[in-house]
Amino acid sequence: MWFKNLKIYHFSKEFSITEDQLETQLSEQSFQPCSSTQASSAGWVTPLGSLAENNSTQLTHSIGKTTMLCLRQEERILPSSVINDALDEQLDLIQAENGRRPVGKYKQSIKDEVILTLLPKAFTRSKRTYAYIDQQAQMIVVDAASSNKAEELIELLRESIGSLPVVPLKTKTLATLLMTNWLKGENLKDDFLIKDECELKESDDDGAILRCKRQDLSSDEIQMHLDNGKEVTKLSINWNDTIECILEDDLAIKRLKFSDELLEQADNDGAEDPIAHFDADFNLMTGELSRFIPRVIEILDGKQA
Repeated sequence: MWFKNLKIYHFSKEFSITEDQLETQLSEQSFQPCSSTQASSAGWVTPLGSLAENNSTQLTHSIGKTTMLCLRQEERILPSSVINDALDEQLDLIQAENGRRPVGKYKQSIKDEVILTLLPKAFTRSKRTYAYIDQQAQMIVVDAASSNKAEELIELLRESIGSLPVVPLKTKTLATLLMTNWLKGENLKDDFLIKDECELKESDDDGAILRCKRQDLSSDEIQMHLDNGKEVTKLSINWNDTIECILEDDLAIKRLKFSDELLEQADNDGAEDPIAHFDADFNLMTGELSRFIPRVIEILDGKQA
């Protein structure tokens, strides 16, 4: 279970909960499939998935002070074109009978009825979002590429627990400033290596954006853009030869990759037992991130209060 994208939240005040307490509270919001007339459904499922022994429905999986969670979301696939075709048929019938085509609220009520009729026939699709709570570091890390997706999990967790004092990670120094200085050759750190991908943007909202891949970022061309006022909003980096990723200006981590050595160690530690393998992945991943994330916060002069 290796995360690919990170949205990082930190607790704004001290937070502590036992695994048993969390399990009980999550069970109130456990996942239930969409009913025949329900457009979508969301709830907690076991992070172990099909690996769960004896069909266990345990909604938390912990190693030490770190607890993995999994949000499952299901939605019915009902394309707007299908709805509109069925709606047009109903409107045509009413017009043929009454001589007038429904509009306004009357038309909307007919559309609502059409959707209710179509929903039981619609296919469903399901997706899972994983996160872990690190009580020692007082953080929640969500494997999500977008803020909206991460917020969906955080919001359901807040509803389940009743109170969740977490906020998206912000630092005293803006990541954009640090990354821009790095490309200018300033304040480089020994444990960070700049790779070959970045995004440059002019400071105003409507400014030009330049995306570079497989590019020598120390080239005169890149330096010229920096001299002309562009700022770095995304930058590919390597940390300690164990993690590669894209660091973004909002502190999102994208396209996260762990070293082959770490992956091989997880394979060896997990042997042939699937749950032991899951635990090895979980333990090594969170262990490495427990060093990487604080280091990123440190070079950005600490968390913003």
